Amino acid sequence: MKSLNLIEKAKSGDRNVLRDNKWLQYLYLTKEQHINLEQVDSLERMPENPILPYVERTLLVLSEMDLPLKEKSIIEEVLVWSEVAKGGMRHNRRIWRENGFQLDIHNIGSAQIYAAEQMHLSLHQRDLEKEELIYTLILTHGLFGQFIRGEVRYKQLQPLIHWVEEQNNIDVNIEVVLNKLNQCIIQGVSNDIWDKVKDDTGRLISSIVNKEQLKELPLKVRIRRLRQSSIQKGENFDKQYDQYMKNEHLNKYIEGFFKKTDMWYVESALQEFSLEEFLKIFILIYQKINPLSIQQVSFESFMKDIYYDYKGKKSINLYKKRIIESYLNEFSLEDLLQGKNSVNEHVELQTEPMDLFGQIVGVRFRYSAAGEKLIEFCQEAEKSPHYERATILLYDFFGFRKDAFDRLQNEQTYLTDMNNGQDHKRIISDYATGTLMLDIGAGGGVMLDILSEDHPEAEVVGIDVSTNVIEELNKRKNRENKRWQVKQADALELKDYYDSGSIDTIVFSSILHEMFSYIPYKGKKFNHEVIIQALKSSFEVLNDGGRIIIRDGIMTEPNDMRYLKFKDEKGHEFFSRYVKDFKGREIAYDVVDDGNIKLAVNDAMEFLYTYTWGEEAYPHEVQEQFGYFTPSEFKKAIEEALGDKARIVAFKHYLQDGYEEFLSPKVKVMDEQGVEGLPDSTCFIVIEKE
Repeated sequence: MKSLNLIEKAKSGDRNVLRDNKWLQYLYLTKEQHINLEQVDSLERMPENPILPYVERTLLVLSEMDLPLKEKSIIEEVLVWSEVAKGGMRHNRRIWRENGFQLDIHNIGSAQIYAAEQMHLSLHQRDLEKEELIYTLILTHGLFGQFIRGEVRYKQLQPLIHWVEEQNNIDVNIEVVLNKLNQCIIQGVSNDIWDKVKDDTGRLISSIVNKEQLKELPLKVRIRRLRQSSIQKGENFDKQYDQYMKNEHLNKYIEGFFKKTDMWYVESALQEFSLEEFLKIFILIYQKINPLSIQQVSFESFMKDIYYDYKGKKSINLYKKRIIESYLNEFSLEDLLQGKNSVNEHVELQTEPMDLFGQIVGVRFRYSAAGEKLIEFCQEAEKSPHYERATILLYDFFGFRKDAFDRLQNEQTYLTDMNNGQDHKRIISDYATGTLMLDIGAGGGVMLDILSEDHPEAEVVGIDVSTNVIEELNKRKNRENKRWQVKQADALELKDYYDSGSIDTIVFSSILHEMFSYIPYKGKKFNHEVIIQALKSSFEVLNDGGRIIIRDGIMTEPNDMRYLKFKDEKGHEFFSRYVKDFKGREIAYDVVDDGNIKLAVNDAMEFLYTYTWGEEAYPHEVQEQFGYFTPSEFKKAIEEALGDKARIVAFKHYLQDGYEEFLSPKVKVMDEQGVEGLPDSTCFIVIEKE
């Protein structure tokens, strides 16, 4: 194919082909990145100019097709011109904008550029009927897929529908052209996507060729298509949609907006936000634009802003996402419908006009200059001990939740880690009893899975204070059709959510030490009273014969001395940093003559917990104290908190399997006689209410 040969020549340095082929010049000489980030894995590794490689992929798909020459040449001409509005040098784009070309809606802009370039040809060089078809196909380029996704209305295909109805003089199989053109466009992005939509695309093309006018998609169907990625991740769309849309006022506004508006990049930009947040964003847009004139809304700026490259992979910018969530949470849907809006000096939704008539707007969130700098600082601090301090500044500055269980970029890793070690958690299930069971601090949901599988007759409920954990668990529940439930609740005040004597089993699996470390109970973190209150809160709602089951860290007794001999050359540096940053208590130690570290065994164990997790988890682990009671202290706390009605059914402590083997390449731990070994670090306790 001629176009592929020209691309190869340009890539090999032949600048003459750029001068003689304007489409190639515009695609090749560009620095801007106009691309849907949905299919991008890494922003860092994305080519400087992603437009030309995409066009080349579409042409390669075409080159493999066995088509009549006329149809193939028309498709080739459409493909080489359909992305030019995303390209061009700065002076090209300035001239195009001065001429009124709509560069922000790429199919319209590309059609306008194509038409302008054809004007440079003499009349005897031009085939006007063929040009009109190519212009129409560029103008409707990509719209079949966008209609199927719910982003544009059927109305946008009217230029093509009109051409089919009016044109009879050009001898071309338009159905073949449309089918193969759309295959090239979509397969150029992904073979998987084409496999999913080819049947819908074929039906849509057939209706146009056969002059069967289709109706616009119903509102619920269109929004469901826009939420497809969110639904695949577990969003219970039908239930939530019906809940929100029973508000007639909201239904009226949203239906009015969607009835006359087309949207670009909306799914890519908003897929990580809840349906309620999605609806709030559209109401905010409605407040800021003229609903009489609006026709197109582009989320391209929002899409580009909400993603960034995190460790070589495209990731949602959770700093910005949390800020936006907090901003949207300041008002209800009803507040917005009544015209109320938050006045927040640090963040707001912003619409930007993209044409002179107010028909096209771009959408993004704007942050204050100080806020932008703080977000950048958090991104820079991600792998340093300053990370936790940076995020606390972010919490305070933007005034959003600071429950400290939200681990931002480390959250998914953390929830995955919480799901590991099923064998250690299976013993909890053996002691569980009754028909209503609570898992406090449900994390990734593995304990919920185990309890549900082992006790099919029981109602199993995950309790967590973190909004983000609840959201992820609900998505997983819907995605995997789990029968357990989740509830956002305060474990220190369970009586506010459950009646006295109504619960049979309450599980604290590796969560009490986090409550001890993070909750400023009575104004003080690392307060043993928070453990006492958690036990009292649970015992109060526990049924007679019910059980509290605890698996967590434990300190050893006596608190004699240990020596650390580092095998890792960075071990001493890690230890010095840890001693300075650890929030639980002051760590006292000596450096002895041979360079070994001498310190109390419980201080050594606290350090080793963090050393085990490594740099990735360091900013979080230095905030936590894993061991908070010795065995005798734990028994005394249970007795004092719960009294005579509490019977300890099981009380074990042990060193977790594989822990010493994991540490052995990094550090040697010895007692004062030089004997290697580690004390027990984990406890398992079952308390029964008599």
